[in-house]
Amino acid sequence: MRYRSQRLAAATAIACAVVGACDQGGSVLAPLGQGGGVDAGGGAVAMLGGNGSFVVTSHGATVVSTLPGKPLLTRASDPSAPDAWHDPTQPQTDLAWSAVDTSTVTLVGSEDASGVQAFHLTVAQQPADTALLSLTLAADDGFYTGLGEHFDHVSARGRVTPMFLTVSNAFESGTNEAHVPVPLLVSSRGWGVFVASREAGAFDVAATDPGTVRVTFEGRTLDVWFFIDADPLAVVARFNRLAGLPRPLPRWALSPIHWRHWASPDDVLSIAQEYRTRHIPSSALWFDDGWEMGGYNTFQFDTTKFGDVSAMMKQIAALGFRVLAWTTPYLEQPHGAPADEAQQLYQTAAANHWFVEGDQGDVYVSPATPIKGGAGIIDFTNAGAQGFWESLVSRGTAAGLQGFKCDYGEELIPNLLGARNPVRFSDGTTSRTARLFPIQEHATYHAALDAAYPGDSLIIARASAWGGATQADVIWPGDLDPGFEHQGDTLPGGSKAVGGLPAVVIDVQTLAASGFPAFGSDTAGYRSTPTEESMRRWMEHTALTPVMQVYEDGNSRLPWAISDAAGSEYQAMATLHQQLVPYQAMLQTAAATTGVPPVRALPLAFPADTAGFARADDEYMLGPDLLVAPVVQAGVSSRSVHLPPGRWVHLWSDALLTGGADVTVQAPLGQPPLFARAGGLVPMLPDVDTLVDATAAGVVTLAFQATELHARAWAAGPASVTVDDGSRIALTDDAKGVTVTWTPGVLARNLTIDVDVRPRTGGSPAVTTVEGVSGAPPTHVVIADGHARFILNGLAVARIR
Repeated sequence: MRYRSQRLAAATAIACAVVGACDQGGSVLAPLGQGGGVDAGGGAVAMLGGNGSFVVTSHGATVVSTLPGKPLLTRASDPSAPDAWHDPTQPQTDLAWSAVDTSTVTLVGSEDASGVQAFHLTVAQQPADTALLSLTLAADDGFYTGLGEHFDHVSARGRVTPMFLTVSNAFESGTNEAHVPVPLLVSSRGWGVFVASREAGAFDVAATDPGTVRVTFEGRTLDVWFFIDADPLAVVARFNRLAGLPRPLPRWALSPIHWRHWASPDDVLSIAQEYRTRHIPSSALWFDDGWEMGGYNTFQFDTTKFGDVSAMMKQIAALGFRVLAWTTPYLEQPHGAPADEAQQLYQTAAANHWFVEGDQGDVYVSPATPIKGGAGIIDFTNAGAQGFWESLVSRGTAAGLQGFKCDYGEELIPNLLGARNPVRFSDGTTSRTARLFPIQEHATYHAALDAAYPGDSLIIARASAWGGATQADVIWPGDLDPGFEHQGDTLPGGSKAVGGLPAVVIDVQTLAASGFPAFGSDTAGYRSTPTEESMRRWMEHTALTPVMQVYEDGNSRLPWAISDAAGSEYQAMATLHQQLVPYQAMLQTAAATTGVPPVRALPLAFPADTAGFARADDEYMLGPDLLVAPVVQAGVSSRSVHLPPGRWVHLWSDALLTGGADVTVQAPLGQPPLFARAGGLVPMLPDVDTLVDATAAGVVTLAFQATELHARAWAAGPASVTVDDGSRIALTDDAKGVTVTWTPGVLARNLTIDVDVRPRTGGSPAVTTVEGVSGAPPTHVVIADGHARFILNGLAVARIR
């Protein structure tokens, strides 16, 4: 396949050209240094003094500033070796630090259509002896989060967070676990700072000095954005619109996904059929490594294992599954004779210089691949290499693969054992800026996928960087522990845990606050065998995240083989996950169009509720209307939950509770603490087996239920939702009662809705009647315990009194 060069240009532009994304019409003051100010509109003003001090105010109140008498920007000089590795996580006190000349600083202020103010600060090229640039702010009393993927805490306070992966013996994985670093720090006090750099950096958030936030990056220039808005979620959204909005997810990706190391067609089809026999929802399967013929990354199924691949894929499709496969960006070095196909492909790539190279122009042999004989890494900055790889990926799409799990490819780190990692790319860049590598990799995969399945494919990625959601559809957090391990717990043998269930509850939040709205961990991790209890608690959590994945390697992880109770709970949690697809799809659409994250840490969703800050590690909002509080401890059947201000309904007991306080709720296995916000409205699917077409007998597809939409509402003022087929539900709550207006969409014609009127802001919390106002009258009316359940057929309005 001929490589389309515009794809490389587009991917690079999306990922790199942040300056070009700045708003039009802002005020400019350049250079600064005379004590002038820049007005961004909306009452936000920034001032950079001649002494380097910096302050942003909103309507006269200070939002963010430097420490008294301290400059915003400093540089470290190393006249003898400015380009050597200088670890930005360390103080580097042996270097000479000085203030940056403010005449080299430019500031632009602007306000976008959403009303978020932004200040874009650029530092021009500094002297040649510059090794590091640092930005220092006064720490406020807010809650800090973002900074990409983290497993320890949602809060960034008290931690030095690297913006690069490195080798480390801190955890059992052998790395520092910085797989998705994002240089965005968000404060609940209504501001965020983003450093648009691909160089290595670090954020010291009140760690070295409790009163200071210090951001340090390698390089001689700096490109910094400050976002200002009272709503921290608006700050995150503004960053997302700048860095690059995510690709819309295909709807089937929001259905449960199952994967394993399949050994034969019977192996695959027996699991697929079991899903259908048990009526456990799932719409995708993926093949882990070992699926290919002739070595890694030939992108051709191994016919010695799978026989007639076309027949197998047709049978899988008949049962209502999309198919994905595991992949890496490597080709195996030739060794011995005869060379298999992957090794022959290696020779082709090496001859054309399509691999990442060492500093001497030789192929850089990856030290961290699953290929024991050594492997080269495809250089995705090279147009020829991208075209070569795209043509290989297209072999897989031609066989019916509609997505890939992109693993590994993270070893292009900026330092190796304290020295600069000696790698270089075709475009002249080096390991200094290799954080861009996974975005370029994923763009190549999507080029092949988009050609075969426009708008209907999926990439699950292990690694990425800021702006990466433009290509990586879902972030998978890697190989985690199977139980209730916290990151850093000591494991048998003395190593430190990467983290188990508590870690992913944290990770889904920090990634969402950093530009990655879709997240899917392996249910019960990967590293060892889960207990039945941990497997079931993991199910409860992954059911209430954007993407639910289940990995199994036989009876130790296959839910229905663990026990009847585990199998039943998996069916229930998978059903809940799929019922929420219209709600989840609505959230993902909002993320892809406005940048608002679907998963919301409590301090960002309720910044004034400081009592909730301490519970951020084990509670989060799923969209505006659902509060999720997973059980992350072994051996407990209840837990304390902090309810933000307002009123909330516990969905298992139907108890109406008052927020702004902690409550203790029962949480037996199968009933994860889940609460609906008073005023919430959640669209849902009826029970179906799959969201894609199926021809096998007995498979209940969405097509069979396409005219049906369900919803639950907790009346407390006006509410409305629009589903992805264009159907719309609107509620009003006034003296006349609760009025439900149903507008059918392209598919959904009938609405089955349950309205809880107990939280009403006015009028009686009791229900006496449900009556038609216009259109067909409501049918199948059931009134009980403050609830009214009924069906509306076609365009109709009903009133609950």
